[in-house]
Amino acid sequence: MMEQRRAHASGEAESNEALVNLNARVPRHLWRRVRLQCLRDERLLRTFITEALREYLQGRGARSSV
Repeated sequence: MMEQRRAHASGEAESNEALVNLNARVPRHLWRRVRLQCLRDERLLRTFITEALREYLQGRGARSSV
């Protein structure tokens, strides 16, 4: 519930895209930095990850509809 309020408060509207679970093991120091950044920005972790993946793929010129 709190995630939904934060998402709407920061202007991050939920899309109609189907979501899938992502399970990844990352170094603890990186996880902490990402988590703290999301808290500071009042963003959902999934929004942060989705945007990071889109930027990465766009930077590599990957063909995708993301």
